[in-house]
Amino acid sequence: MNLGHHSIPVQRQADTYTVNQAADLLGVSPEEAIDAAGLTLGELELGAVEIGLSVTDFRNVPVLRQQDLRVIASRLDALPYL
Repeated sequence: MNLGHHSIPVQRQADTYTVNQAADLLGVSPEEAIDAAGLTLGELELGAVEIGLSVTDFRNVPVLRQQDLRVIASRLDALPYL
């Protein structure tokens, strides 16, 4: 876990996605999307608090851009080969 609690840039633009949205689009679980994105639970929880959500709503933080989804998809595609 990220004990430093570094803030992740919370995106508030139309072209951003939450972890839940990314998982739905990519057909994976939210946990798989988080792992492939390289995000930590602490970062997402802090992002949730920063935009007025409960820490339990960390999957609803808009932090992923379209290019992030491409990277996540690429990483997920590579998993069977690792």
